[in-house]
Amino acid sequence: RALAGSDRMTIPPPLLQRLADAPDALPQRLQAKDAATKCAEAAEWGGGRMSEAEFRFRLNQDGCATDKMAEGIRAFVAETDKLQAAIQSRF
Repeated sequence: RALAGSDRMTIPPPLLQRLADAPDALPQRLQAKDAATKCAEAAEWGGGRMSEAEFRFRLNQDGCATDKMAEGIRAFVAETDKLQAAIQSRF
């Protein structure tokens, strides 16, 4: 609920349905303008001007980020394979 209004995020359909069915108000907590301002102020990350080499180095320095990204990619590929198999079984 706290992420209501956020962009560029994959939200599973069951959660979207639960949010749509909720009887209480769902206020937007995140504002695009505020997020853009905070991103522009992120001098630690080069203000958005980080080279790919620097990004890869920093990503590899963060074990949790590296593990979670790999886990996410493996899960995405597995789900894609399931979807392809389901579609092929119908033809």
